[in-house]
Amino acid sequence: MYYFHFRYVGEDLTQGLILEITMSSLAIRPASIIDITLIVEIRIGALTEDELFGFVLPGERFYTSIKKLRDEWDTENKLKDGLEFFVAEKMGEVIGFIVYNMADPYDNIDNLVVAKQEQGKGIGRALVEYIERLAKSRGFDIITTDTTENAQGIPWKAYGFWKRIGYEDTGERLPTNFDFKVIPFIKRL
Repeated sequence: MYYFHFRYVGEDLTQGLILEITMSSLAIRPASIIDITLIVEIRIGALTEDELFGFVLPGERFYTSIKKLRDEWDTENKLKDGLEFFVAEKMGEVIGFIVYNMADPYDNIDNLVVAKQEQGKGIGRALVEYIERLAKSRGFDIITTDTTENAQGIPWKAYGFWKRIGYEDTGERLPTNFDFKVIPFIKRL
């Protein structure tokens, strides 16, 4: 069992309420450019290309390329397109990350990855709860994310995770130009 502790850190005119969450020895904080190598290592180690086949766009993604991610990094924990990165640390070691999009009310949580050896321990849930609190502090009353299903109609393994933590499958299956469909999720805050 993990216990969550929220501590008020302050307010920022551009970011609103700033919270720090700790779960036993877990801390969640805004990522910085010095975290890029660790973010890429976590993503590469957590998901194999075989697992991803049929569920995501083919080819290299910037979450798997230090150079591409560095080129997209803008300021603080933000990418040029407005996506915000947050990392989870356990005893000072980055073990997961979440990418949050404030600009698009229909695609808030863009990516969530936890190091393979840390999966199933509540880290993903803690990252999502951190983002939910941040979204609420910024005036959002709903939050969205998505996952995919392959050509055979089998959902990506994250489907069950989103359902367990209170996200509702909208029932839509949005076509793509590839062999998978997008499954939107929504949660009222």
